[in-house]
Amino acid sequence: MNRASGGPLDFGIEPPGPTETVPLRLIEVLRLRMFDDCPICGDPATTEEHVPPQRLGGTRMTRTCARCNNSFATLLEADLVDWFDKAWSTSSFQSDAVAGRRQTSRLLRRWTSDGQFVFLPEGRCDPAVGEILAAGGDVTLEVSPPDQNRCRLALLKSMYLALCIKAGVPEGEPADRLRAELLAARDAKRKADVPVSPIALGLTVLRHWGDPITEESVVLAELQSESGPVLGFLLAGRRAAPAATMTMRRDGVSAVNAGSASSGGANWYWRAAGYARRRRACGGGWG
Repeated sequence: MNRASGGPLDFGIEPPGPTETVPLRLIEVLRLRMFDDCPICGDPATTEEHVPPQRLGGTRMTRTCARCNNSFATLLEADLVDWFDKAWSTSSFQSDAVAGRRQTSRLLRRWTSDGQFVFLPEGRCDPAVGEILAAGGDVTLEVSPPDQNRCRLALLKSMYLALCIKAGVPEGEPADRLRAELLAARDAKRKADVPVSPIALGLTVLRHWGDPITEESVVLAELQSESGPVLGFLLAGRRAAPAATMTMRRDGVSAVNAGSASSGGANWYWRAAGYARRRRACGGGWG
């Protein structure tokens, strides 16, 4: 891509700002484990489930019921993918240069090495948007950013299923609360009705930048933090790349993620403490 001046324009998905590098030890690649009953609601498990979602590079790792599989995908997955890709699902531009509000398709946000931002429409775009930007002056941009509650609920679902694959379906009051918040989201009539999940919003998300650490979908791993080792899951690898560290930016939430193959690789990390007891074994063996 070229700048308006004619020179090349180099950009990437990583936004400007400080990062930190921490050691990471890969412990065990998790393998497919099928359950007879849905690990989320207990109904018969009839559909194969990707962990993490297929759009993020996940593979078929287990089974859930059709309702849990389809409803979570419909209500939550788009927000997770937009967060993953640094994208806005809908956007519009408006200025005095062109009458009316002009729509674009999904808008990807990228940054140059010197901290400037670049917008890349993914798909069709109203030609008048180019006229608005070329005219200069004040421009109003209205966007629909990914909803953090729905995004983190989608992360919570992948984290929970990874735990079930590794250790079986957990039991006890913490696990019951986690499943209750997932089911409340599943049963919402529409996206706007998805209730706030304190557990999901209380996660701590660390995002890895650069080449993927592993091409496996789910890996049990240990992160060496300042307060000590943290056991969790590394998710959504696409391309193999030797690495012993992660370069991350804290994003407020416990999973870790990086961009898709077209946007710089993928790996996330989730801290697994607190939900490790098995409730029952439902088919399959230990991962």
